[in-house]
Amino acid sequence: MKSLNTVRTSTAKVTRWSRLRSRITSLYSRITLVLLLMFGFSISLQAQEQEIDSIQRAELWKDPNFVRAYYVVVEPGGALYSVFGHACLHMVCPAYGYDYFYSYESEDAASRLLTFFAGNLKMGMVAMTAEEYLSGYEKEGRGAREFELNLPIDEKRELWRVLDEKVVEGMYLPYDFEARGCAQACVSILEETLGDSKIEYGTWSPRFDRTRREIANDFAHLHYPWDFLLITSVVGAEYDQVDTITEKLLIPSEVAEVWQNAKYNGEYLLSHESHELLPNKMEQRAPWFTPMMMALFILVMAIIAFYMDKPYIDWIVLTVVTLIGVTVSYLVFFSTLPCTNWNWLVVPFNFLPALGWKWRGYWSLPYSILIGIWVMGMLISPHQLVDYSMIVLAIAFMLILMNKRNNKLSLIAKKA
Repeated sequence: MKSLNTVRTSTAKVTRWSRLRSRITSLYSRITLVLLLMFGFSISLQAQEQEIDSIQRAELWKDPNFVRAYYVVVEPGGALYSVFGHACLHMVCPAYGYDYFYSYESEDAASRLLTFFAGNLKMGMVAMTAEEYLSGYEKEGRGAREFELNLPIDEKRELWRVLDEKVVEGMYLPYDFEARGCAQACVSILEETLGDSKIEYGTWSPRFDRTRREIANDFAHLHYPWDFLLITSVVGAEYDQVDTITEKLLIPSEVAEVWQNAKYNGEYLLSHESHELLPNKMEQRAPWFTPMMMALFILVMAIIAFYMDKPYIDWIVLTVVTLIGVTVSYLVFFSTLPCTNWNWLVVPFNFLPALGWKWRGYWSLPYSILIGIWVMGMLISPHQLVDYSMIVLAIAFMLILMNKRNNKLSLIAKKA
């Protein structure tokens, strides 16, 4: 009897466990079904959202303001390399919060002057945030403004791609103020992106009929005469030979002026209104003592030495001429700096007079005649080939060579 009850009890337990397991299995199946339905709904919803995002993204990328491009002009500074100002391209994507200034920059030239004059300085395109780019100019008090480029969205995106590629290349390019100067770089990059034949420049101002040296002179000689003297003494005859008129776009502010009158796809390339990024607090003051005043002072000394026996004046003039001659000779014959293959200054100013000064009695007269011919050639040239203060200094040197103490005829007459 006891065994029968035990069997019944065991059977009841098994039956209850089977029912519980069945209920659990059914509940698990229902939960799984609900989860599957929810997962399927979620995937469907995400697919719909992705489809909507793709449509919105496609519409967004077609928006003309999805990318905005600007040409930035920075006012001139007090350093030699900044006398013409600076220029760069500014790219903005408001939808994604991208905001970068693209500028050709070089290694620090101030601490590496010998490397600079040897032509071994490196440069390259860099991308900077607004804070990085503008902070230095703000400390100097230099103003900055930007003009929007009126380009189709596809061209603006292509321009951004080209700029990014140049940043990736790194700072490995030889320093070249002629081809990769700030203003010229902006012009060449835009022409590379759009195609120079597609930009309608229209009528050029008569001032671009002059050489690059003359354009630079008109811009810099009033406020930066010493800087201009150094710049135009470094560059040689190549600075006066230009194949295309766009190569004369040296001054950042003049590029803005030209682009405001140029057209692309029937629209003006650059907006006529600018947006101020930084106020200009730097004052441009012309120095009271100019290169021409220095040259005239030395010329007066040479005239005095010509009529009076003042040997020390010979050495003063010779010292100045020698310093100029060594510099010009090094640039022409040894440096790889652009535009220094030939310089007209090497005719009157070179290292030979200093090396042969002891025997000046034999060569001073013919050399002074050569300098006189050079002076006449520089004065009658239809274009300014050298700074006029250097012509005055050459005349002073010619007078020193013609001095009765320094030419062979006078020495022969003295011996007789």
